Amino acid sequence: MMFLRLLPVPEFEAGALLPGLKISVIIPARNEEENLARLLPSLQQQEFAPHEIIVVDDHSTDRTREVARSYGANVVDGKALPEGWHGKPWACQQGAGVAKGDWLLFLDADTVMEREGLLRIGGLSKEENCAHSICPYHRIEKRYEELSVFFNVIMLLGMNAFTFKGPAAAGIGLFGQAMFVSRRNYVLVGGHERVKREVLENFHLSRHFTAAGVACRCYLGKRTLSMRMFPGGCRDLVAGWSKGFVSGADNTPRSALAGISVWLSGLIMMMIALTFLPLADSDARLAIVVLYLLGVLQSLFVFKHAGNFSFLNALFFPIGLVFYQAVFFRALRRKKSGGQIQWKGRDVG
Repeated sequence: MMFLRLLPVPEFEAGALLPGLKISVIIPARNEEENLARLLPSLQQQEFAPHEIIVVDDHSTDRTREVARSYGANVVDGKALPEGWHGKPWACQQGAGVAKGDWLLFLDADTVMEREGLLRIGGLSKEENCAHSICPYHRIEKRYEELSVFFNVIMLLGMNAFTFKGPAAAGIGLFGQAMFVSRRNYVLVGGHERVKREVLENFHLSRHFTAAGVACRCYLGKRTLSMRMFPGGCRDLVAGWSKGFVSGADNTPRSALAGISVWLSGLIMMMIALTFLPLADSDARLAIVVLYLLGVLQSLFVFKHAGNFSFLNALFFPIGLVFYQAVFFRALRRKKSGGQIQWKGRDVG
């Protein structure tokens, strides 16, 4: 953990933005009426206003369309899903097709833009030959949501963007919740059509940017962009993380995967050592307690960068770790047996 460089989005003054910068915000939405009622007002309250807000209604069966219109968004009625496409890449591609801005900001509907967040994101346009992505700060409201912690943290580490090498690291990915890229570079790589079959579309899109000479940059979203994931309950939480985590592990750079494996293995050893506490002598007990507290401090450090996870989550990190392993290996078994994981009424992997 000491070698991590967890970088937030830099702060910018309004006068520092590129003259005439026009940002088109593109939001793919399938049954997102509740989330849009939080995201769209946050976009309207920005000091630096977006050029336009586009909501692509992906055949929703709730009031997604009506809510989006009530906040003044340009609603695009999603066309039928073509053969060989997943829903989110198809919605993003359609939104980009009608966008008029020179920069495109793709946002998941369950995000919320913090005050002056769009100003900070707009400042990233100074690095024009980069594709930027932000991992939203995870805001917890209910106790069960704490179980997302290891999924969230491993997603951060799996991007390979926060090591001591920084931007020089190989295989840097892009977070799926927020991607900011110039229209020119988006068109250069062929847009979301290049990743139409992928569940983790931005993760795979990063490879095409890199091959085209466009650097990938990742940032933490604290004070810029936040999210609340899976408010529908624990079942949604399990399904949501399952739908992409096995694929993500398959495509994580080896160096990042090795680092994650070493860290998790260390935490598991600390858990195992704790079970021997009643049998140990006084010196061994002290060593076990010190070792466990080291795991607590490591967990607390990275948990607090990822979201407002509680101190108790770090203190009892074995609970979250066991839950993560159970969900991960369950999804892995289902994938190997040819089973499908569903998300919002569609098979996604």
